[in-house]
Amino acid sequence: MFKKITEKFKGDRKYFSIVFFILIILGVSGIVTESVINRTKENWESILIDKISRIQESIKNDFESKQNDLVNKLNLVRQDLRKSLTPESESYKEIVKLINDEVFDNYSIEIFAPNGKLIAWNHIIAVEQDELFPLSFPLGEAYFLSKDLLNYLSIIDTTHLESDIFYIAISTPIEEKFRINNQYSKNISFQKELITKYQTDITVDYSPYAEKSKDGRRFSFELINSKENKIGMVSFQKPLLNNSINQLKETATKIQSLLVVIALLFVGFGLNTDFKKLDSYLFRLILLLVYLTALRALIFVFGFPSNFINGPLTDPSYFSSPFGWGIVKSPIEFFTTIIFIVLISVQTFRYTRNYLYSTKTIKHKYIGYIASIVLSIIIFLILRGLSASIKSIIFDSTIRYFKEPNILPDLPSLAMNFNMLLLSFASVLAIMGALNLIIKFLKLDIKKLSKSILFIVLIVVASIVFASSFLSKDPLITPVILLIFIILLFILFYQINFKNQNSVYNYLFILLISSIISISMLNFFNSKLERESLKTTALEINRADSNFLSYMLNETLSDIKDRTDIVKIFGDRYANYDALAFKIWGDSPMQRESLNSGIRFYDRFQNVIGEYFVGLNPDKKIFNYLSKDDEINIVELENKEVGTGKYYAGVIEIEERGITKGYISAFVSFDIKSIGALNFPDFVESNLSILNRVIDVKKLKIFQFYGSELSEVYGDIYPSRDQIKQIQQTEVDSLFNEAWLKIKFDNETYETYLLRIPNNGSDITTTVSVEEKAFSWNLFNFFKIFIIHSLFIVLAFLIIVISRVGKLNLSFKSKLLFAFLVISIIPVVVLALYNSNVVNERAKEGIFNELSQRANYIEKHLTSQIEKNKNRDLVTASENAARELGISFALYESTDQIYNSKDIYNRVGLFDKKLNPQAYYHLNYLRYKEYVSSEKLNDYKFDSYYRIINVNEKEYILSVNDAFNKIKILFSTTEINVVIFGIYSFAVIIIIIISTLFANQISQPIQRLTEATDAVSKGDLNVQIDHNERGELKDLLDGFNQMTSELKKNQIELAEMEREAAWKEMAKQVAHEIKNPLTPMKLALQQLIISYKDKSKDFDKLFEKVSHTVLNQIDNLNQIASEFSRFAKMPSLKIEPVNMLEVLNDTVNMFIHEKTSIQINTELNEAFIEADLSQLRRMFINLIRNAMQADATSINIDLRASDTKYVILFKDNGNGINDSEKDKIFDENFTTKKQGMGLGLSMAKRFMTSINGEINLKSSKPQETTFEILFQRKTQIQ
Repeated sequence: MFKKITEKFKGDRKYFSIVFFILIILGVSGIVTESVINRTKENWESILIDKISRIQESIKNDFESKQNDLVNKLNLVRQDLRKSLTPESESYKEIVKLINDEVFDNYSIEIFAPNGKLIAWNHIIAVEQDELFPLSFPLGEAYFLSKDLLNYLSIIDTTHLESDIFYIAISTPIEEKFRINNQYSKNISFQKELITKYQTDITVDYSPYAEKSKDGRRFSFELINSKENKIGMVSFQKPLLNNSINQLKETATKIQSLLVVIALLFVGFGLNTDFKKLDSYLFRLILLLVYLTALRALIFVFGFPSNFINGPLTDPSYFSSPFGWGIVKSPIEFFTTIIFIVLISVQTFRYTRNYLYSTKTIKHKYIGYIASIVLSIIIFLILRGLSASIKSIIFDSTIRYFKEPNILPDLPSLAMNFNMLLLSFASVLAIMGALNLIIKFLKLDIKKLSKSILFIVLIVVASIVFASSFLSKDPLITPVILLIFIILLFILFYQINFKNQNSVYNYLFILLISSIISISMLNFFNSKLERESLKTTALEINRADSNFLSYMLNETLSDIKDRTDIVKIFGDRYANYDALAFKIWGDSPMQRESLNSGIRFYDRFQNVIGEYFVGLNPDKKIFNYLSKDDEINIVELENKEVGTGKYYAGVIEIEERGITKGYISAFVSFDIKSIGALNFPDFVESNLSILNRVIDVKKLKIFQFYGSELSEVYGDIYPSRDQIKQIQQTEVDSLFNEAWLKIKFDNETYETYLLRIPNNGSDITTTVSVEEKAFSWNLFNFFKIFIIHSLFIVLAFLIIVISRVGKLNLSFKSKLLFAFLVISIIPVVVLALYNSNVVNERAKEGIFNELSQRANYIEKHLTSQIEKNKNRDLVTASENAARELGISFALYESTDQIYNSKDIYNRVGLFDKKLNPQAYYHLNYLRYKEYVSSEKLNDYKFDSYYRIINVNEKEYILSVNDAFNKIKILFSTTEINVVIFGIYSFAVIIIIIISTLFANQISQPIQRLTEATDAVSKGDLNVQIDHNERGELKDLLDGFNQMTSELKKNQIELAEMEREAAWKEMAKQVAHEIKNPLTPMKLALQQLIISYKDKSKDFDKLFEKVSHTVLNQIDNLNQIASEFSRFAKMPSLKIEPVNMLEVLNDTVNMFIHEKTSIQINTELNEAFIEADLSQLRRMFINLIRNAMQADATSINIDLRASDTKYVILFKDNGNGINDSEKDKIFDENFTTKKQGMGLGLSMAKRFMTSINGEINLKSSKPQETTFEILFQRKTQIQ
């Protein structure tokens, strides 16, 4: 029974058995799902209690994890603090250094002296000096600390040193109260973490006085600290029965769909052997295409893998195309589809390559010519399809591949780059397959094809491709780019088929060419997108009219009106209205569009109590312009500071029970000079603005004309008269009122979009221009993406090397390649790192010089003011300096800030009023005169310059940073590093390719010589090494060929000499042995004759005696003949258990570098028979050698097992055997070769007979000869 079951899991049957079990599981899963649903309905109350309990415990565990982490950090600080606070310490220098270690980067730590004075801190201070006492919570207990912009999880504790008590406050952000739409925001939220994890509505109240929800649909529980004291409240939506049932059904559907996909895969595995037996490559390819297409369609219908994973790779905003009803609707779906395309392309390439090197030909040459033309057109269609796909990658995605500042991008961008490389790889493979077929259909022998003929063929193919491009309505790519791609593809085809045949490293060459093609297309279509963005920018500029700005104000104020917490805030006398204004602004559409705007709070007496503005400073007295009849008042006002500019203001009244509590106003303005968030600090600039999504707005040049008058200019270029004339005389399209033109500014050509809109009898003309990219910038873009692609290519190379290490067993070639790579790549890597370090140092030096220069201006301006005006205070002087110089700066007295030109960000709570702890450490303790500190606000990095200055014989610390003082540099360090690492990455790829070629070129003759020597040692003296080597290698290989020829000749001569000597010796022995019995016979007969003549009376007795003697001697002669007959037999066979499969593999490996492809097809792991090992190997060698001498390019050896026998079908595509010779091939001394001896097949026949086996010619026709060999099966090995 067990044996029958195990038989089902042998060979291909095991896959179908697995499919059968999967089908059973599918049926069972349906029954189980229904049962679970019914049980859920029946026991919902108990299940609900259990679900609530599990969610509650899990949330508590999540919070305890954060609390424990905070406690551990506190213990670490306390432990190190005791070492620093020794009686011998003269200062707190070591404490400052200690808590500013990188390990505490995500924590806010404050150390207070016994008198409550702050003596050390890091980053933004969470617990201020005046907030330490009275304690908010008992010492050593975690609690939630509420600040204006953040909620912290905090602990205040003490540490003792002798009789002194030092206080330690440590906090970690747990909930941000504001939102800024940009790449720098961390969006810290414990509440959102819980919502994402548990997929339900959860609210966290960070107050120890919070009450439980009275909504019966929600469950609330207290958050308690490690001391069992309540510090907050969590409330979440109770699970619903319908939702739980739907979730069960969804889970069951996912599992069932996954099982169906797995079953289909195993069906494919099960049919693989039968698939390989198909002789027609075309039929194979069609079946593979149908199977993979059906499998991909089914996977798409089941929603795999999008429904099984969550994250950025399933986000359609990163990439989504309407192609194939959404089959590439996200990066992960795109990847899944490409994997199937790559599988089809790889098999197409392999099949066409095998067909190219086969002896099969197309019968009608005209059909071949027509097919070649069609294939040339298909090459163009493949390139156009690739172009359309990469265009979609650019236009249907929010990823900006050339705009991202980082060398290594984020996960979605990395995934899309990989998808793009794979898609290009598949396309190039398909084109190589088409070229293979073209050469074959033209009846050209690839082995004998001359370079001139190949060049002519490729020129014709290129001509057809270009003709197809010109006839196409939208070829997508330019003829120049198409020509470059065609040249690259033809070079690749030549490399694969003439320089590096049958090498797995060809796939690296294909990847490299694919990368170059895909990046070039990506850069081309990105330029197209940037060109289109000029049009978008012009439309957005003209869209920003009064209606648009009023809509933004109305939306912002309506949202405020609906908020119930605003009324409560007006009753809080400790409320920070500046921070509240900033939070409201951050949630508004004005921030999303990066418009000059702001929010202002008024009390009920219309006095300003708080505000936040960026790029705008409106009049504080706006109530005179408002109507009292409207709920939301929106008016247009004149900006007195700017002059002609206008802005819009809106106000709402905040009431409680009919009593006015205060007012909130919103302001917004738009003018061309301020687009691109020109007045915004980077850390509050939006990344969602339409004007900033494709191209850096700061690189644009914008002119706007009202009629014929130039009214507004954006950029550092003012148009000349000729340029203004060119703009005004440009004719626009009658339908869209637009035109494209090129304008030259300072000898640089600018691509320009012009939009002309009628306005009250006149025209508003808007032009948006961007400089055409130079070759150097295109090179920069190329290397930016190539760095990523090079990582994938190097990874592919490493995979190939690692997978072949076992096979090559660290051969001479491997060692040579490794040596080349080490010697070449190490200097390149060192140079890249060195140059990158030099660039970074120069960049730091440049920033230092810029900030230092601005600090010089400030210091001189302040000193000059104080000298001229002795009574002027420092704050007033600082305000004058900031306004007149346009430089933002801060002044500190000791560690406290006394002035900041951007004080709003201190009042809001984004920046701290305390001196940076690193600057404090270096300036105060190390006595530096100046110091540059790298600082962070969330994920925004900036540099701050600190200097000690002397004003009125008193020391102050002056601070200037590049967060508010934008430093204009020609190239950023990231851009330069992209070029450096891009060039070196390209160099590494070239080094790998050249090293591989050199290693192959040097080691291949030696490897072939090694294999040929191994073949000779196993008895094959027919080995000859064909080569085109020169120099010492030529002498070596020629010497080997001559040696094998001499060995074979000597073997034949030696055999003849041994045979002749043996016969001579045998003749002597025979003559000697025969003489012995003949002498007595002769004597006996002579005596008998004499007796007969004498008529002797004893004749009868004598006759009987003589007869007996003669008969005895005849028996002796017979015995002598038998002995010599036994002596003349062949040597006896050494019969022993032999693994025939192992012998086959060893034999095939002897011919691995021959041009003939030899493949063993079997599902067996071993095949033991009783045979003579040397005779078996000799027979296989003879069969392979015979096939190769018959011009076979492909040999297939199929091995299978029956109940009692092993069957080998030995197939080749050689010239075949004539019908007249089929009956003679096993006869001794019969041969069709000029120098053959006719012993190979006859000896094979005799050997097979001696081991009870058979060898037969099963079939023979041109290009297909099959021998069938039967062996008795040995099932058990003792």
